[in-house]
Amino acid sequence: MHSLDNWTHSHKYNLDNNKAKKRTYYVLILTAITMVIEIVAGTIYGSMALLADGWHMGTHVTAFMITIFAYSYAKKYENDDRYSFGTGKVNVLAGFTSAIALGIVALLIIIESIFRLYEPQSIHFNEAILVAVIGLVVNVASMFILHDHEHHHHGEEHHEHHH
Repeated sequence: MHSLDNWTHSHKYNLDNNKAKKRTYYVLILTAITMVIEIVAGTIYGSMALLADGWHMGTHVTAFMITIFAYSYAKKYENDDRYSFGTGKVNVLAGFTSAIALGIVALLIIIESIFRLYEPQSIHFNEAILVAVIGLVVNVASMFILHDHEHHHHGEEHHEHHH
């Protein structure tokens, strides 16, 4: 008689990467601070572009928080028999939820833009552009913080790709 253990396999879909988790927290904090600055500056300086980018960064903050929750939840229950197909689907649902949040913010930005068509506001360009440049620097810094510098090829040959 065969044991069921011979027919089972791991459903562990999450990689435990503390370094990446730390980097994600750093970017989360940096993005949240920038989001608040852009929303406040956009309101004060009358810049729809800053408001839109601030709320867009808010969707990034929301996505990071959902992702952190999903990874933690999936890790906690990765060996739980109640998840017969593993906890990988938790991360997919987190991505779906983040997309819904982005769609809602886009809708709110569209509504605010329509209101501004009927009641234009003066924009303090010089102040707004300074905050926009800070936002750009934060986005570039976040890209470098999240970039994985450890490329492992494990016996694979390196091929150049021309686009």
